[in-house]
This record gives sequence, C-alpha cells and structure tokens, in this order.
Amino acid sequence: MLPQLLALSLALAPSVVSAALFPSNSLVKFLDAKSWKQAMKANQTSVVAFVAPWCGHCQKMAPEYSKAALGLYPLIPTYAVDCDAQKNRALCAEQGVQGFPTIKLFPRGLESKPILFDTPERTASAFYYWAIRRIPHKVKKLYQPEDVPPWITKHIDKNRVLLLNKGKAMPMLWEVLGNKYRDLLEFGHNRDRKGKASVLLGYPKGGKKESKVLFFPAGSEKSIRFEGLLKLESLSKFFDSILDGTADLSAINEELAHEEYTLTPEEEEIERQQEAQRMALAHGGFSDMTDFEEAVKKYGKDFHGKHGFAGMMGDIPMKKKEGDAGAGAKEEDPIHKILKAQKEKAEKAAEASRQVTPKTDEGGQIVMEVPTDTMHPETGKPTPTAAEETEASVAPTASSSVTEEASVDKKPTPSDPAPPPPTSSSEPVVEDTPEAPDGECGGHVKDEL
Repeated sequence: MLPQLLALSLALAPSVVSAALFPSNSLVKFLDAKSWKQAMKANQTSVVAFVAPWCGHCQKMAPEYSKAALGLYPLIPTYAVDCDAQKNRALCAEQGVQGFPTIKLFPRGLESKPILFDTPERTASAFYYWAIRRIPHKVKKLYQPEDVPPWITKHIDKNRVLLLNKGKAMPMLWEVLGNKYRDLLEFGHNRDRKGKASVLLGYPKGGKKESKVLFFPAGSEKSIRFEGLLKLESLSKFFDSILDGTADLSAINEELAHEEYTLTPEEEEIERQQEAQRMALAHGGFSDMTDFEEAVKKYGKDFHGKHGFAGMMGDIPMKKKEGDAGAGAKEEDPIHKILKAQKEKAEKAAEASRQVTPKTDEGGQIVMEVPTDTMHPETGKPTPTAAEETEASVAPTASSSVTEEASVDKKPTPSDPAPPPPTSSSEPVVEDTPEAPDGECGGHVKDEL
C-alpha cells in the first residue's frame, strides 16, 4: 500500500519540484516534449540529464551537474528532462531511459547518435571534460605557416574562415563554431605564435594574445578580417551574413567593429562565478597539483581552450578612462597566484630539509660522526674509539644477558592474552547501502516511464 501512496503523491506533486532539484541560480534548463524539439534542431553539442525529483542519486548529482553547466556556458548548453512528469514519459521512453540519472551528450542534435555518460564518478570536472572533448568539429589544423596558403587554394571554391591565435590549444569557441557551421563553411586554425602566418597573409604580427579571424570568399585568395568582438554571438552574426548572400558584408563588419563589450547584470554575475568555477574544474580534472602545474606549463593558464569570458577568444576589451593612468591594468591571474604560493611553499620545505639533524642509533641515542683518519701519529696504528675502549673495559652483566635472552627466546604461554587483530587505516569501509550503478536509483529501475 505504501508504494502506491508514494506513487500517487508524486503524481499529484506540483511541477515546481523539478526545478527545485537544481540550485535556484543554475544554468541547467528544463525541457519538455515541445522545447526538446527546438533544442535538438540547433545542431549543436548539448548535454541532457534525464532525472526524477525523488531519486536520491539525482539529488546528489544535481549540484555537480550545475557546476559543470556554469563552466560550459554559453558554448555547450546543459539541459534536464523530468521523466517523472506525465508529459515527458513518452520522450524518456523514446530515448531509452530505464533508470535515473541518465546523462547523454548529443554531438549535433538528433543528427548523430547520442553518447551515454558511463563514468562512475558524477562530478563537475567529469561532466565538464567529458563534454568539451566530444565536440565533433571539422576544423583543419594547419601546424606550420607554410601550410596556410595551400589550404586556401585547395578549398578556393568554398567560403573559408581561418583563425590565427597565439595559444597552444584550439579555443573551444572555435570548435563550437566549427561544429555549428561545419557543412556550410570551411574552417582552419593555425597557432600563429610568432606572427609568421599573419605576415605571410599581409597582416601585422599582432599582440601577445591577439587572435585574428580571416574570411576568404569563395573563388578568392584575398581575405577580409573580422573586425568585431571574438565572441559567439558576434561571430555567429557575421557567419550568418556570409551564408545569407544578400547582406552587405562590409556594412555588417563595420557595424560589428564598433560593438562594445557590455554585459547585463545577470551576465556579469555569471562571469564572476565562472572565474572561480573554472579554477575548481581545472583542479578537479587532475589527480594533484603537480599534474595541474604541468598542464598549465604545457597549455598556458587558459588550457581549457578559452581566454577571458567563456564565450570569447582573446582578452576582454578594456576601456581606458581619461586621466586614469592605471585603467586597463589587470589583477594578478588567480592561477598564477596559486602557482606562486605553491612555489613559495616548496622553497620553504626545501630550506627546512637542508638543516642538519643528528643521527640516532637503534637505541635512540645520538651518534656523532668522527673523522675517518684516526691513525695514531707515533705508532701508525688505528686509534681505538671510545666505544671500543668501553667495551674492552666493561664486561656485560648477567642481568643484561638474561634480559636479552628472555626478550629473544620468550614464547607465549596459555595464560598470555591473545594479541588483538591487526588494524589498518587503509581498511576499506563497507557501506550499508552501496550506490547503484549508473542508470538506476537506489537499486530500483522503473519499468514504465
């Protein structure tokens, strides 16, 4: 009777329960059957969690999933579907959901087969790295400056867009755009660290972190440099104008050139939270700080493939106020602060280890080191040490030998208490209720959705 009452109460519960599963400021968006179709038509990489509000595993996962959503915003949208709601049960059944939570990544909407998240560890870092490594872009990597001109001529019959940036890794934003427009535009990327490719194409080398987006119209080897902000919305507007064919590309580029980096209060709050969340995601993706530091050395401080705001490439444009000499100056990078603190800690530890500590023998007595050259100046024979002189002059007592013999040869007698069983701090702790495998909740799988 109790399960039937529970099912009835859940059926009558308000839909607000679904939203309550995630934090109030979560960027996870709930989908129903209607909004599901709209989301899947975008042909972009997205992550969807099929959940039930009553599921304990879903409740435990929800905060971590929300943290991953914050790190992925706005490049990879994260969704959730309440499979316990009557209107969504057909959708969940269609997606083959048999237990909760079930997390899937859709590389290009419904165009390609979804990928099931089958990692036991449902953490923010696990969700984050699992998603960003599965963007099915077709961006051509041009490793040398000399590889750029042949790529331009090879695809001369198509509209081509080329990214020249300074970082070691391809920005995630360029991968997302390469996925979104992959069948409509030809995408290329060159790590123009020293500006050689820029000079080869007739452009200045550029600043330390400057990125360039060049557009090559079909049938031409001459390029047009994109003048707007290197963020998702601006680049999408420019690419849509290219594909439109009727829009005045020069006018659009001029309009975007005067675009300013402005954020709504909500976006500013998201940006503030993202800075801290990307730091947490970075540390969670590695086993310890040593691995994290190696990743920073190898890929740079923005090894996630992003610089500044999550939806942008390159530095955020800084406005310099008149009469403010210090305007535009940036605070010390948070990752640099961590590395600096770690370095100082390591130096202090190394300094402390240099201090000479006296050696001790098996009895715990301090052993003083003496010079090895102990030859007697007159006889030429080795000078006996203090220990040898003491051993020769003092004979061991009977009590000491008896004690030593007793300590070695003593055997347990029936009256001796049994020694306690050995214990270890590493002994595994057995839980009363082990966690159910992925796809289930509390060991129970729903037969009907």
